[in-house]
Amino acid sequence: MESEISPTSKPSFRTLLANAVSPLPQRRLKHGECRAQGGKLCTLCSAHKIEYDIEFQIKNSVLEAFWTAQGLSPAIEPLVASPFGRNYRVVTKRKAFFSGGTVKLGLIGIEEDPSEVNPITVDLCMIEPVKHSEIYQCLQAYINRKELRNVAEFINYVVVKGNYDELAVILNLAAFNSNVRPFVNRLSKHLTATVQGIASVFVVVDEKKSRYYMPQRSKNQKIPFQKVFGKGELYQRIGGKKFLFSPLSFSQTNLSILGVFVRTVHELLDLRPDDRLLDLYCGYGIFSLSAAKALKSAVGVELSWDAVGDAKRNAERLKIPNCKYLQGDIDEENLERILSTNNKTTKVILDPPRNGTKPGIVELIAAHKIQRALHIICNIDLLPAEIARWKQCGYNISRAVPFDMFPGTSEVEIAICLERKRAGIFLPTKG
Repeated sequence: MESEISPTSKPSFRTLLANAVSPLPQRRLKHGECRAQGGKLCTLCSAHKIEYDIEFQIKNSVLEAFWTAQGLSPAIEPLVASPFGRNYRVVTKRKAFFSGGTVKLGLIGIEEDPSEVNPITVDLCMIEPVKHSEIYQCLQAYINRKELRNVAEFINYVVVKGNYDELAVILNLAAFNSNVRPFVNRLSKHLTATVQGIASVFVVVDEKKSRYYMPQRSKNQKIPFQKVFGKGELYQRIGGKKFLFSPLSFSQTNLSILGVFVRTVHELLDLRPDDRLLDLYCGYGIFSLSAAKALKSAVGVELSWDAVGDAKRNAERLKIPNCKYLQGDIDEENLERILSTNNKTTKVILDPPRNGTKPGIVELIAAHKIQRALHIICNIDLLPAEIARWKQCGYNISRAVPFDMFPGTSEVEIAICLERKRAGIFLPTKG
């Protein structure tokens, strides 16, 4: 019998990985790499210390040890390496900090006490494409011009999204009025003339200057959002298909690994022509649209109105009629309504955010006797608790495939295939 181990009774994956990396010698850095202002070393990720091939080997062995320590079986499969071990992030951001009359676009800082603000400004971040570094350097130099100081203080965040060829710059501002608009127009022209590959510039307004760099809108809420320059949508090419999406939609940070990630998800689900797929937290539809030809039908569910709109437009543009998309929170009420039409050939993908699935979601899927589910976990600290829920509902892990989605960090994305035990198992029902 497998032991049930509390998630807090064993060292975290982050701790185990840090302990394995810390004794290693510091690698020799090239000019500008991982250096903060004043030449201080940026230690926010391990890219400053070791090369990717060494990091990958260590992460793979530590992951196996973590999995074993949690009493999970079968054994986790080898970690899938990222094709780009460095310079892979296609979504990056900087927070604007104001100190001593200077604007600094920093990776991190202490916001609670303005007198102690200490943003880390890095000229060349090794997990970001070089173009991103060029954009942030160009912007920081421009907005610190004396004549622009007053309007520059409206900047909250700068976000760069897109792919490895085309980039969109999104300015999160506290206001976009008649005083700020000319400044943004000049900034856009300067930026696009200086840095090649910028396809779009957008403005999103967050008057409260909240801690969220990309606000999400509700059904009837309109977020002030405007294109200043270029194309209105971003794109990513995955598995031969071109997916378009809004700058406000969530998109994965490591485009280089998405092709093999999507193929493996489909393989783990063992999709058949008679299968119906329920794609929960579907985003702009990459899993269901990529698998459409192998399925009878698919339904995607997503909270973000922008992402659902993107998924619908992608289905129409790609001429895929058997994929439908619904906007809604993934809670018990909405999920029960969808699963009420379930038949024996339904399979489920769950790709929740870092805080995991809400209480009752796993249990409701199990109560409908879904034969196979694919749960993608990006927060490894939640893994033991999430797997325990499936086991309590009569499901076993058939395969677990980890992906190095975030090189340089202690994060790992794990695709876990769960199958329902066929006999002698009590499955809880709602209520």
